[in-house]
Amino acid sequence: MNPFRDTIVASPWQPTGADVPEIHRTVFDKCLEGVEEVRNRQRSAAILIHGEAGSGKTHLLHRLRKELTRKAPTATDRDESLFVWVRLQTSPRTIWRHVRQTLVDDWFRSVREASSASLDGLSQFDRVLLHRLARFRPAEGDIERWYEYMGDTDPDGLDKLLETVSTEQELDRNTAIAFKHLAFGRHRRDLQAWLAGNSLPEKALEVLGFSPDEGTDEDREHEARKAVLRLCRLAGNDLPIVFSLDQVEALQSSPTDTDGLFAFGQLVSTLHDETTNVLLISCVQSAFATALEDRTRGADHDRMTSLGKLNLETLTRAQAERLIAVRLKAMSPTDSTASFGGACWPLEEQELTSLLERGDLTPRRLLARCVERFETRREPSTATGAEPRREIPTSTAGTVANVRTFLDGEWDARVQHSLSGSKPERTEDILRHGLPLLFRLIAPDMKVVRDEQLPDVPLVLELPAGRVGLTIRTEPNMKTVGTKFGHLKQQWALGRLARLIVVRDSRVPLTKTAKVAQKNLDELEQQGAVIAHPNLEALAALDALRGLLSDAKSGDLDNNGVVITPQTVEEWVLLNLPDSLRELAEQLTGQTGLTGTPPARDWLELEELSGLLSGRPLVSVEEAAGLLKRSLGAITATVQRHPDLFGLLVGPPAVVFRISNDGQ
Repeated sequence: MNPFRDTIVASPWQPTGADVPEIHRTVFDKCLEGVEEVRNRQRSAAILIHGEAGSGKTHLLHRLRKELTRKAPTATDRDESLFVWVRLQTSPRTIWRHVRQTLVDDWFRSVREASSASLDGLSQFDRVLLHRLARFRPAEGDIERWYEYMGDTDPDGLDKLLETVSTEQELDRNTAIAFKHLAFGRHRRDLQAWLAGNSLPEKALEVLGFSPDEGTDEDREHEARKAVLRLCRLAGNDLPIVFSLDQVEALQSSPTDTDGLFAFGQLVSTLHDETTNVLLISCVQSAFATALEDRTRGADHDRMTSLGKLNLETLTRAQAERLIAVRLKAMSPTDSTASFGGACWPLEEQELTSLLERGDLTPRRLLARCVERFETRREPSTATGAEPRREIPTSTAGTVANVRTFLDGEWDARVQHSLSGSKPERTEDILRHGLPLLFRLIAPDMKVVRDEQLPDVPLVLELPAGRVGLTIRTEPNMKTVGTKFGHLKQQWALGRLARLIVVRDSRVPLTKTAKVAQKNLDELEQQGAVIAHPNLEALAALDALRGLLSDAKSGDLDNNGVVITPQTVEEWVLLNLPDSLRELAEQLTGQTGLTGTPPARDWLELEELSGLLSGRPLVSVEEAAGLLKRSLGAITATVQRHPDLFGLLVGPPAVVFRISNDGQ
């Protein structure tokens, strides 16, 4: 096993190998000082970190997250902090919704380190709860046992304390109810979805005691902003929140785009000025730091650097040798570097000197060179002494895959990863972030514009033949969907669009009782709107596209030490664009010549069959035809038109089933 592989830390939450605390120690200490400054001054602050691609930004965030993770039971006399990692792969117009979703998901993580195996794995949200209750507990020390005691023996007393907390924090009705559900361990899955801003079915809202949200696209973004600020306030000044904002570059749809950076600047300024317990850590490439300063308002940039603008320095010799030693130690704990052939083995002394003299040696670049040298110079030794390991023939050395092969493998892996984790609530984010990137590649003359008179049409595309509007309606709340379709009828009637596309997710079909939604959608189609159901393969491909481009823009797409540029990715995508994305582009724009295959106009049959199969794993074609009042041939034709959604067992009897690839 080559101990120098796995050079990229994809997320601060993933386990990593041995760390080298000496690398970027100054920046790390500054981050910890920032946390304490926020705690002591009760005033939010921000740091901007920049470095070359491969300098270890995400690795640094992992070290910080690990340092802040609790290592003992929550207590009133022990300082604690919260951590949120926001990878900014999102549309500028949904940036607050993205932050809200990420914050809630991270707060619901069960967080503990291996060294803290005795802890019960309470989530960060549970820690917020305990800290708020601790304000009203008379004794010092461990409050987890006290909390368990109150829940078991005095639930009424705990309920009253929660009322007091809600009043003190000025929580709105729904959040106060959510706080109580959390405290008593009720409805945790639906509670997380609601707090994250996801739509819930009417029955789930009724059980939780919440009212539905039926606002416009702009209203939803405004509500997400308020929710994030509300949750930060709920954490309190004694529980600082580290927001690590990564891949800022991904917010730009093109090198000249300013909307993404403006939205980011506004986000940072709002969190900086309207909270008292937040440390914002923004991470960008050094080459992008200047563009960020030039293309954001001066006041916004001042806020994102209120505690400084810090550079991740390149490696010194001592750090490089230490990194090599740590990797070798992980492979062979009993060996010293001497047993491998010296402090910089598998590199030669002069080779390391040459790398250092260039002045751009990052951890990733060093490890990539070590990967190659480890493969080509020596084989694993079975010797137990300090004998140097013998050379192996260079003819058996590993070869570095070319860029095309690398991107082929990355694409396939990302598509499969997206399919395995596919969920209906991710559909809107994938489309709104990914479609402008796709259209920029295959239709560079197309522009994404805004139309304030179409508040329920978030994507408006300007084409030579006229404007095309896309609205994405994937909510499981049928009342909300019905209302939205009603609003769309009014906006479509204004005549501001040449074409309106209503995008649906077949995994969230209209129910039998959703008469208003069915009626309004049917009328929309009669008035000329197109009902589209992107298949899961196309969504996964679009998700892979936006992920590849985002990683490339942020310097996180690396092939054995060689950073793959966005231009290279774009060229590869244009040469290898899958049919599913071409078909999706034609379906959503109405442009011909991409595939020549018109979209099937069978939305009602598709939704009815999806609805029938959502409550049962399979059904005979004959029974489905009877329940849906359609012919056997119509049922079979719907199944055959959507092989990504349905399967057919010929029988007898012939049986239709739903293909389970939605990540559930």
